[in-house]
Amino acid sequence: MVWAVLDKVVDDYEPVVEGLTTDIEDAEVRVFEGEGDQTERIYLLKREVIEFYRAVHPLLGPLAAIERGADPRVTAEIQNYFRDVNDHAKLVHDEISSQRELLTSILQANLAALSVRQNDISVRQNETTKQLTIIATVFLPLTFVTGFFGMNFGWLVGHISSFLVFAIYGLGSILLSCLALYAWFRRSNYL
Repeated sequence: MVWAVLDKVVDDYEPVVEGLTTDIEDAEVRVFEGEGDQTERIYLLKREVIEFYRAVHPLLGPLAAIERGADPRVTAEIQNYFRDVNDHAKLVHDEISSQRELLTSILQANLAALSVRQNDISVRQNETTKQLTIIATVFLPLTFVTGFFGMNFGWLVGHISSFLVFAIYGLGSILLSCLALYAWFRRSNYL
């Protein structure tokens, strides 16, 4: 009757294998659809598969020994039942091994997908930083000219006596700064 208990235990492994297969396929689909980071879920599934492997693997040695006739207490008739149990245990073991390899591949694909997403974010951040740098560079001379003309220097107050002189010094320096920046941006391929 020991074979019947073992047969029941090994047969009850089948729904567990099917459940793990379903979970693994779901994780695989989520990875390739780009549904966020699946790393934690993959690790948890991998842990379940390893624990299941540890439950099944120790059965293979004794079952194979009984199937070969190593135990004289086992009759030929019962040996056939143990052979059936051993076959089922080997199938479950092979499924678990395949699931471990598949989870490793899914984890690698997940990490590659995360890396691609991080690279995309980095490229967008670089473009944003470039645009902000250009804007800051444009406003730098404008800020300098505004600050300079905002001072009350005696020379400056004494020499700027009309709007025309202000336009020449103030607006001319701004225009000259903008043209110099434009030339620099064109030469540096920013525009």
